[in-house]
Amino acid sequence: MRRHLSSLFALALVAAALAFAPTASAQVDSSHVATSPEVVEPPSVGTQHLAGGYVVGSFPQGDWGQIAGFGLALDGSDVIKKPGKTFGIRSSMGLLYNFSRTVDVPTSQLGANDNLGIETKNWSLFFGIGPELVLSNKEVSPFIFGTVGFDTYWTSSTLSGTAGGSSYSAEHGDSRIAFAWAAGLGFRRKVGPGYQMELSAEYRSGTDHQYLRPEDVTSSGGAVTANRTSHSSDQILIRLGTVLGD
Repeated sequence: MRRHLSSLFALALVAAALAFAPTASAQVDSSHVATSPEVVEPPSVGTQHLAGGYVVGSFPQGDWGQIAGFGLALDGSDVIKKPGKTFGIRSSMGLLYNFSRTVDVPTSQLGANDNLGIETKNWSLFFGIGPELVLSNKEVSPFIFGTVGFDTYWTSSTLSGTAGGSSYSAEHGDSRIAFAWAAGLGFRRKVGPGYQMELSAEYRSGTDHQYLRPEDVTSSGGAVTANRTSHSSDQILIRLGTVLGD
């Protein structure tokens, strides 16, 4: 009887061992299969710079166009925007020279035998900053922009000729910094990796520039009156240059 109980107990131990063996194996296998998830870092998002250098032609308009000559400028710009985005911030600064131009004072405003003319030359340092909107990001990228900033004027204005039978000459120049605004459009074309060409046009207006116009001058009996007054300095700027950046 004791021998049978020992045999039954041994069989029970073997059965228990067989029952628990697969569970343990499965736990061991699952511990090898399980892995921690891979963390993927998102790409960093920076800013894109489009740095341009240009030769600029200036065509004076309005009252300024009555006396100022054609101008040439060197200009630099920087457009900052997110890669692939259409909106950016444009800033530009340039140095402009308006070539000498002489206009005559109408004889109807002068005394008999008087003859006067106004010679105008001008240097300007201009700056502007504002939004730019690119309409397409293809090989040819048209864009529009607007800026606010300032114009700095160094204007030479010489009124000279004859008055009352004698030679006459007087300086009526102006030096000042004035608020200025501008709006323009253009396009950039890719010509190589990280290299573009730009052609753009800008209407620019300085709001407070004091200069002498022909209608501001009169003479009578040899006495000359010249009233220099404040006007806007309007001009159209045509830019042609290169841009670094895609």
